[in-house]
Amino acid sequence: MHDNIKKALLPVPEDGQLVLIREYIPDAVIDLRYATANNFTGKVIYKSPEAYLCYGTVKKLMAVQNELKNYGLKLVIWDAYRPMEAQFRLWEVYPDPDFVADPRKTITAHARGNTVDISLVRTDGSPVAMPSEFDDFSSRANRDYTDTPEEAKKNSLLLEKIMAENGFEGLHSEWWHYYDKDEYQLINNAEML
Repeated sequence: MHDNIKKALLPVPEDGQLVLIREYIPDAVIDLRYATANNFTGKVIYKSPEAYLCYGTVKKLMAVQNELKNYGLKLVIWDAYRPMEAQFRLWEVYPDPDFVADPRKTITAHARGNTVDISLVRTDGSPVAMPSEFDDFSSRANRDYTDTPEEAKKNSLLLEKIMAENGFEGLHSEWWHYYDKDEYQLINNAEML
């Protein structure tokens, strides 16, 4: 079924309701790293490889994805909604507040369903240069780009520009981390664990 027809048949959720990203952005690459051991912990944190966000945030990401097509690019989603239970697992595995938010002290933005960790690939799925790998805790991950090759800097700045134009703000220490300026209530959905 054509993607636009399929989207038109989906019920229109409330902006704060969690939805499956691939139902609304089917051409995005979902590579949910915490559903595999391919992450900085080396452990599986989520049982489900499905990525969810609040519908209001997904609508903004749809606009980002549409704009990226003009550049021959598309989104890769490494992380999205993260239940607090998963944040506790991350903290148990890597209890370093410089790199992992302590869930005993704060509710993470990922638990509100409005935060996403992303990168770019070409529309054929081939990689583009970016400043670092996901969850790289070195200075290469920050947005000052002083130690970033020019092509990677250009790609990251393009992503940053398009995300900002669509209502997202980035975290300075992680070029891949963006949160929707619209905030939603804490969502407690441990089914993905």
